Amino acid sequence: MYKKTVLDNGITVVTESIPYYSTVSIGIWWKAGSRYETAAINGISHFIEHMIFKGTERRSAYDIAREIDAIGGTINAFTGREYTCLYARVLRKDMNIALDILSDMCKNSIFKNDDIEKERYVITQEIKMIEDNPEELIYDMFNASYFKGHALGMPILGCEKSVEGLTEGQLKGYFKDYYGPEKAIITIAGRVDHDDCVRRIEKFFAGLIRGEASSRELVTPVPVRGIDIYEKDLEHVYLCIGTDGVSQVDQRRYVLYILNAIMGGSMSSHLFQEIREQRGLVYNIYSYVNCFHDAGTLGIATSTSQESIGEVLTLIKEEIRRIRDEGITDSELSFSKEHIKGNLFISLEGSETRMGRLAKNEIYFGGYIALKETLREIDHIRKEDVAVIARQIFERPGEIPLTVLGNVDGAAVESIWKR
Repeated sequence: MYKKTVLDNGITVVTESIPYYSTVSIGIWWKAGSRYETAAINGISHFIEHMIFKGTERRSAYDIAREIDAIGGTINAFTGREYTCLYARVLRKDMNIALDILSDMCKNSIFKNDDIEKERYVITQEIKMIEDNPEELIYDMFNASYFKGHALGMPILGCEKSVEGLTEGQLKGYFKDYYGPEKAIITIAGRVDHDDCVRRIEKFFAGLIRGEASSRELVTPVPVRGIDIYEKDLEHVYLCIGTDGVSQVDQRRYVLYILNAIMGGSMSSHLFQEIREQRGLVYNIYSYVNCFHDAGTLGIATSTSQESIGEVLTLIKEEIRRIRDEGITDSELSFSKEHIKGNLFISLEGSETRMGRLAKNEIYFGGYIALKETLREIDHIRKEDVAVIARQIFERPGEIPLTVLGNVDGAAVESIWKR
């Protein structure tokens, strides 16, 4: 069901045919994200994502929205740290309309100065909105500390200073150089024929000009370990704990997913049950995994009252030590495997998720990872595998990086975490 073709102009086309789907999801992916930026132009990828919706030589911003709405479809985009995606989901019969709009946005976006200034204001408001939302802000603060001095530590949106400094010439030049056909991957999932998709893309994306920028080499980050306290007058205290994970191409990522599911990846996880359900100290607590090309993190995030911060940190450390010293049980291993596989199958019921999976496999592996291979990797994980990675990443709990945001006594927090 999976097929791949590289066109003469450099575009990589990847499709997955799903005969029982009535919708088609089309994504255009570029290896352009905040990781590839410098501090001076931080946020430029996200700014470009906004600008391609502001109009082309043939369509206004309203026309783009109206034409998609007229067929009941959706169109959107997002920027990550290692890629940017422009995508649409439509009925199969409307595939040409979607391709016409998407290709027009790629080839003919005009980046008018008036629109740039309007969108600059919108983005600065978006940055301020995150600064007013501590649940989101804590992640940026943790990444800035953990990946200090590295592009992975920069916010995807950029900062007000960098966004204010971006010029029309920089935006147009960056878009031309880093969003060309040779850097584009088009993924399509739905009831489609690969050869037919290739012909359509050749037609609609003809004339797309190659960029002039050379390939960018990745510099592997060196994590900075420490405790960072940011004092802010808030009702709650927000914290994010993170330690070494694995890269997206490391087979141990499946082992980390197992560990994550047991620790805090679900409502029945250890952290949620102990700290939320049994003790009622927090509204929510969870762990998460981030994997990049050559690095990764396993994190824990929550918020609580000033009075409970010490108890919450102590309980988290106790769970870290327990997992490190005692490992997991057979039943926990079996449970987490089924949890992960169930989530995977449910997510793949949508063509958008399948389209995204195609792209990420191509970006990170240069090919397709069959679902049965993923399931086989999960099934082959042993308790010993989880124990090994837990001992590695939780070797010294008191030295695990911690970021805290709120009205707290920094010295007291540091004393609790280090003991």
